Amino acid sequence: MAEESKDSPALQSNVFRTLLSASSEMFRVWRQKRHDCRQLNLLSDSGLKDLAIDRSEIPSIVHAGTNERRRNHGD
Repeated sequence: MAEESKDSPALQSNVFRTLLSASSEMFRVWRQKRHDCRQLNLLSDSGLKDLAIDRSEIPSIVHAGTNERRRNHGD
């Protein structure tokens, strides 16, 4: 089997597909996080309190996950 050179069309095509796939996944994750923030912001303050979430924490919860919250609820 012959090695592909750096300029071979097959290698360039493979690199392009990999970049396109990674970019597509990053865009999908971004859109999902944006949707999640919007959905949480639609909740009332009392609804958020029932979930032990302060409105100011929504971005950090969505983007970093519940274990990386900016504030600790010790209640």
